[in-house]
Amino acid sequence: MESPVNISLPFFAYGVFRPGQLGFFQLKELVYHTTPSSQIRGRLLLRDGLPILDPDGSGFVKGVLLQFHVERAAEAYGQIAALEPDNHYRWGQAPANGISTNVLFGRYPKKGSVPCEEDEWNGWDDPLFTSALEVVEETLNSNNQFEWDLKPLFRLQMAYLLLWSAIDA
Repeated sequence: MESPVNISLPFFAYGVFRPGQLGFFQLKELVYHTTPSSQIRGRLLLRDGLPILDPDGSGFVKGVLLQFHVERAAEAYGQIAALEPDNHYRWGQAPANGISTNVLFGRYPKKGSVPCEEDEWNGWDDPLFTSALEVVEETLNSNNQFEWDLKPLFRLQMAYLLLWSAIDA
């Protein structure tokens, strides 16, 4: 994904780049100011666990404005563009709190998406970070001794693959 056209604008973060979410840790040192309790017009959807913003939706999507250090804005937007998939997102601009901002809108937002049931998306609530890790731990604890019976080994292999799915998410 390319960076947005105007990198001097603040970034409206409603997903993984909001403070406290996994993507923000890559941007933290590049941000000089955040404006919480920001919102833009649209609707928050989910596709494969990823937050998707539909600009044509009615209502408002909550997020945070991230303003980058001027000399590091290109780096910040480069990091965002490198992490987000082209097939899910496209750059656009929208007003938030009366300020023009760069926003990642969903590409074909209604295709394969469902409405987000919460007001705000929280990646830490993703089942791969909650239930899946509990399943991995339970599997390790209940299959730590085996001899020639291969079923425990297969269960451990399944837990290993599930763990890597959570890490890769």
